[in-house]
Amino acid sequence: MEELFNLENIFIVLTSMAAVITTGLAIQWRYYRHTTENLKTKHAADLQELKNQHSEKYIELKQQNIEKYHDLEESLKKEYEIKKIEISEKNNVPLVQELKMVYVKYLHIRKESEEPIYSRFIKRLNKSYDIHSEYHYYRFNKYNQKNNNILLRDISSGIVDQRILHPWKKLTFTDKPSMLQEKVISQMVDNSDDYFSATTYYNGFKENNEDLYSKMEMETLCARLVADFSSVIGFQNLFTAEPDAYKIEIGGSETKLLGLEKLDEGVYFIESYNLKKGETLKLDFHVNWNYLLDKNFF
Repeated sequence: MEELFNLENIFIVLTSMAAVITTGLAIQWRYYRHTTENLKTKHAADLQELKNQHSEKYIELKQQNIEKYHDLEESLKKEYEIKKIEISEKNNVPLVQELKMVYVKYLHIRKESEEPIYSRFIKRLNKSYDIHSEYHYYRFNKYNQKNNNILLRDISSGIVDQRILHPWKKLTFTDKPSMLQEKVISQMVDNSDDYFSATTYYNGFKENNEDLYSKMEMETLCARLVADFSSVIGFQNLFTAEPDAYKIEIGGSETKLLGLEKLDEGVYFIESYNLKKGETLKLDFHVNWNYLLDKNFF
């Protein structure tokens, strides 16, 4: 009987322990469930709050971009209208040459009856020439608009070798025989508000062909002409008198210009305003050709 009693006690104890454990597990499960629900609820609330914040920020950014777009659109419309007015006004403005500047640098001067200074091969003409005189003719044209086209024409009693430097352009000859002309080069240039060319004149400075010219391609507000003899050996004794400046009108009549300046020894400058298309500036040089015959000159 005592042994049976002990088994019952053990069963009761085990049963009680199982009940306690089950109760504990149930309580713990309810606790974790409650905690999990609270966390889920909190996370859902946090997530919704973030969504609301980003949604508000998104709407704000969207509104800002819409406003920027409208501002940009209005700005472009205004700019477009201004450009239209500018173009319209520009189309009504006559094309004028704001400035024509010619600078001529003389390097060699010798009579053709004397020994040449050196021999020069001219690629365009595929021929070598004995050189007695040489000067470089730099020409700059400035216009009030790019919608233009002009003829750059160089004529000499000797040989011309032309270069169009800005905007860069290779020489083109639609009339092929003209490419072989020694004394003339004509080139058409267009679509720029300024042009710069450099032409070398060989054997063009000779007796009865000493004068220097600059012809206006169109209406010109200001024209400048500079002649520089400072590199010529013995230039101090080259002239019998100081040069004279003239304006040659379209009909051919000449008007003497005042204001010829001597910038330095052997350097002469004249400036004139409001010239018509076809009018020409001229520097008339009084050369002592007898002096050039002196062997001691060289």
